[in-house]
Amino acid sequence: GDRKEITIVGNSLSIKPSGTNQTWVVNAMIDTESCSAMVNFSVPGKPSPPPVPLQASLWWSISNMGYKSEFEFTDPSGTIAEKTAPLNRWVELKEPQHPEKTGCFKHLNTIYADMHDGDKKQITVDGASLAIRPSGNSQTWVVESQFDYETCTAAIDFNVPGKPNPPPVNLKAALVYSWCATGKKTLIEFTDPSGTLAAKDFPLNTWVAIGKAELGIHV
Repeated sequence: GDRKEITIVGNSLSIKPSGTNQTWVVNAMIDTESCSAMVNFSVPGKPSPPPVPLQASLWWSISNMGYKSEFEFTDPSGTIAEKTAPLNRWVELKEPQHPEKTGCFKHLNTIYADMHDGDKKQITVDGASLAIRPSGNSQTWVVESQFDYETCTAAIDFNVPGKPNPPPVNLKAALVYSWCATGKKTLIEFTDPSGTLAAKDFPLNTWVAIGKAELGIHV
């Protein structure tokens, strides 16, 4: 829920806190073939570092908000989670852009890792209908919405029976295409169009696709 500043010069990567009075610095070397770096957050002054070094992979993403860079963190040692499981996703903060229209999914059925809640969600798109369900637990709530193919977004009201701790306002869910040196995947990025929780274009949460997606493209 905070901000970090990342600087890359050549093969060198540095991470610093942003917007706080913390002064810690993490340095790492980038593998130019995989566009990733092993990051050890156990440095003086860093609160609650992970117990093991994490792999930070550079991704590029495109959505109705434009292009941006993102860093996805995983644990190659398998200590915290499965080696390829996304543990966190840092999203670049930049002014919204207006890229060319991208294709949207006419059909989608896949599982996403929720970076905020730490659990999994299933998203199904069938034509203009979108449904969100919990995955991997005993919860049975369902959120339904309509998918806007012009913007590849949907308005989501999580205040449904059985859903723990729903946001106090409706959120906008945007389909994001993301790729890196070793693969590609889809993301769901959530923002608050009302500006109640944060600035209207501020990324509140990211869901990262895991496993194999079943999808069809609508252009």
